[in-house]
Amino acid sequence: MRFGTNLNMNAKWLLVSILALALAGCATTPPPLKGRPDLLTFLSDGKTTRSEAIVTLGQPSGRFESEKILTYRLGFELRNNGYYVVERETTTNGWPTWTAAKFSLVLVFDDTGILQKHSLVKVNK
Repeated sequence: MRFGTNLNMNAKWLLVSILALALAGCATTPPPLKGRPDLLTFLSDGKTTRSEAIVTLGQPSGRFESEKILTYRLGFELRNNGYYVVERETTTNGWPTWTAAKFSLVLVFDDTGILQKHSLVKVNK
């Protein structure tokens, strides 16, 4: 009788272990972080070049005044307090949308391509 009881207990523990492992395999992992806390630290008025900005941030979402003004749409990752560039999106009728962007980064360059001033403007909550 005792042998059968131990066998039932072992079978129950085996079943519980298998179920625990199966459930652990189904656990979701958080999505990878998009934001970088240091993304904008390279910006320095009077020093940063237009080329450096484009190499670091990619193509801007807007270009104005013969590229003296560049704008970027930025998202913000709360998990690491980091910014990331949001690609320009448009609706089906062609109008731009700011759904994914939380900030607009405005960069103003002089005639030689040196950053004169920059501003981070909150556009969405």
